[in-house]
Amino acid sequence: MELWNDQLAIRDVIDRYAVALDLRDWENVRSCFTTDCHADYERFGSWTERDRFVTSLQAIHRDVGPTLHRIANHQIRVHCDRAIATSYLDALLHVPHEDHDLIHVVGKYLDEFIRTEDGWRISRRRFETFLRRRERLKA
Repeated sequence: MELWNDQLAIRDVIDRYAVALDLRDWENVRSCFTTDCHADYERFGSWTERDRFVTSLQAIHRDVGPTLHRIANHQIRVHCDRAIATSYLDALLHVPHEDHDLIHVVGKYLDEFIRTEDGWRISRRRFETFLRRRERLKA
């Protein structure tokens, strides 16, 4: 039963991150990571400190309209106070532009978790892009 509870708690962190991004709730985004987290988001950058990472996420989303980050296919392996999780991302970002107004991103999160006094937190994240395309919404 403990393994199941750990897996649910880890999945909650991953899902909470996605919802917090969509709501622009930066404190909640921050709560998903350890202070010394390592985050690699390919062409968007890599960081080794949570506050700089969250500040960059804010900047990346500053000129973006509504977003929808859907995360699924969670695969979670727990070993004592550490865990590894893989999740798929399918995100839509509304970005008004002259030749497109939607960016569709599909990829995979590869996360390492640590159990802290405050619960499970992401200590290392790598995002791998499978698809990134610009789309035009029909008028």
